[in-house]
Amino acid sequence: MRVDDIRADGGAAAPRPASDGPAPPPAAPEPPRPSTAWVDFARVCAMGAVVLVHAVAPLVTAAHTDLGSAPWWAANALDAALRWCVPVFVMISGALLLAPKPESPRDFYRKRWARIGLPLIAWTVAYLLWETWRNGMDAETAWRQAAAGAPSIHLYFLYVIAGLYLLTPFLRTVVAYTPRSGLWWFAGTTTALGVADQALTLVDGAGGASAATRFLPFLGYYLLGWLLHTAAPGARTARPAAAVLLAGTVATGGTAWAFADSAGEWAAGSAYIYDYLSPAVLLSSVGAFLVLRAAGLRLARRGGRAAEAARSTVRRLSGLSFGVYLVHVMVLYELRDLLGAPDGWSAVGSALGYAAAAALLSLALVAVVRRIPGLRALLL
Repeated sequence: MRVDDIRADGGAAAPRPASDGPAPPPAAPEPPRPSTAWVDFARVCAMGAVVLVHAVAPLVTAAHTDLGSAPWWAANALDAALRWCVPVFVMISGALLLAPKPESPRDFYRKRWARIGLPLIAWTVAYLLWETWRNGMDAETAWRQAAAGAPSIHLYFLYVIAGLYLLTPFLRTVVAYTPRSGLWWFAGTTTALGVADQALTLVDGAGGASAATRFLPFLGYYLLGWLLHTAAPGARTARPAAAVLLAGTVATGGTAWAFADSAGEWAAGSAYIYDYLSPAVLLSSVGAFLVLRAAGLRLARRGGRAAEAARSTVRRLSGLSFGVYLVHVMVLYELRDLLGAPDGWSAVGSALGYAAAAALLSLALVAVVRRIPGLRALLL
C-alpha cells in the first residue's frame, strides 16, 4: 500500500479506480467578465458628439463658410475630432451583446425585436412624413430612401443595429469557440472589407447599401467592440489610445482639407475621408473607444458624494440617449430653419448654440414622452 493510500486517521483509504492515464486537469474557472461600468459614460459622450457633428457638418461642407478660412478650419477641427461618434455606438453594442450567453436565438430575437422593431418602423415613417412636409419629397423618393435604409441622415443606424442583431446569436458562438487571435483576424478582415466597400461606393460610385445590407460594413466595428472591451484596461492602454485618437483626428481633418483643396470644393474624396469607415476615422474610433472606457472606469471607481452624483447624472442621461438620437435631427433642423444660419464666425457660434439647444430640448422631450403610456416603446 502506498503512503498516499493511508487516511489521515490511520486507516486504509478506499482503493483508487484503475485508469488508462493521468486524471484530467481540473476545469479552469471561467474568467471574470469585464466591467461594463464605463458604458453609460461612453454612451452619453457619443450622443453629445452626434449632435455636435450634425450641427457643424454644413460648415465643413462649405455651405456657410469659405473653404480653408479660419471659421472653416474651426468647424473642420471640431467635426474631425468627433467622427468616432457612430462607430463607438456600434462598438458599445458589440461589447454588450457578443458575450456568450445561454440564450436561444428565438429568445434573443424576440427581446431585441421588441426593443428595436417598433422604433425602426415608427421613426422611418415619422421622418419620411417630416421630410415630405419640410422639403416636398415625393412618394417615389421616400420609398427609395426607406429601401436604402436611410430615411433620414441618422436613421441608417437603426438599420445597422437591426442587421447586426440578426447575426448576433451566430457571432456569440464564434466568440465562444474561436481563439482570441482568430477573432482579431475575423474583425480585421471584416473591417478591411467595410473600408474597401465604402471607398468604392463613395469614390467610384460602385454598388450601394440597402436596408437589408447596410449593417455589413459595420460588422468589423461590432466585433472590435467586444475585443477591445475584453482587453486589459489601465493607464498603459489609455495613453496610447489618446495618441491614436489624436492621430486619427489630425489625419481626418488634414486629409479631408487636402482633397477639398485639390478639387476646389468639398467633393467625393473629402466626403470619403469623413466617412465612418475611412481609415482615418477607424483609427480615431478605436482610440476614442479605449479613452472613453478608461475614463468611464475611472469615474466608476471614484469615491465621494461628487462622484456618486456624477454617476447618477450619467446614468439618467444614458437612459435618454437613444431617444435623443432619434429626435434631435428634427429639433436641430427646425431651430436652424426658424432662426437661420449665418456665415463665417457667426456660423460657428450659431452651430454650437444650436447643438446645445437641440440637445437640451431633445432631452426634455424624451424625458416627457417616456412617461406617456404607449409611447415609451418608441424611444428604445
